[in-house]
Amino acid sequence: MVDPSPVLQVRLAVFAVASPYSWDLVESAHRLSLDVICIDNIGGADKRLPLAEGRIEPEPFVIGLASADGRAEAAYAANRAGYSEPRTLVDPSAVIASTATLRHGMYVNAGVVVGSFADLGCHGNVNRSASIGHNTELGFAVSVGPGAVLSGSVRVGARAFIGSGVTILPEISIGRRAVVGAGAVVTRNVAPGEVVVGNPATVLRRQDLDQPEDSCPHCSSR
Repeated sequence: MVDPSPVLQVRLAVFAVASPYSWDLVESAHRLSLDVICIDNIGGADKRLPLAEGRIEPEPFVIGLASADGRAEAAYAANRAGYSEPRTLVDPSAVIASTATLRHGMYVNAGVVVGSFADLGCHGNVNRSASIGHNTELGFAVSVGPGAVLSGSVRVGARAFIGSGVTILPEISIGRRAVVGAGAVVTRNVAPGEVVVGNPATVLRRQDLDQPEDSCPHCSSR
């Protein structure tokens, strides 16, 4: 009788898992037949996750959080803890153009479409069923919410957060640490630190930009 269980391959650590979103990464890893373990670096993780027991040697990893700031801070925490091999994780249901670039630490969730010559930055996150248009660039730790549509040649700065169901028109720039609220339609450039909402998107408030760490701790790219 043939054992129907998948053959597990390389082990992958999911670092920083105090969020239900960690399950998305675990499921993607399982669909790729990866042997996955979860590193609960601050406590509070779901005990049903495949949590590592005791101290283990650092190994290839991805970040288990969805928010842009959370992913950035976890990337720095992982680096301090000795995790030096960020890997890219792409759900097998995603459609990625052959000319697209996915940098280390990037997670692409189920049902995502990534267009030609798109460049997805280090430790970023593209959530379920989002669409990333041709020639679009995402900076360090950018997070794109479920169902968002980024049209062609969009530029998104480091640690920016794009909410669920957002639409960004072609050739728009989103500044570093900006936040685009769920369902917004962005028709003009968004400055660094701006929080925008609505259709068309307008400025709700501006965030502090004094915090320094806007580049990848593993390669210094932005």
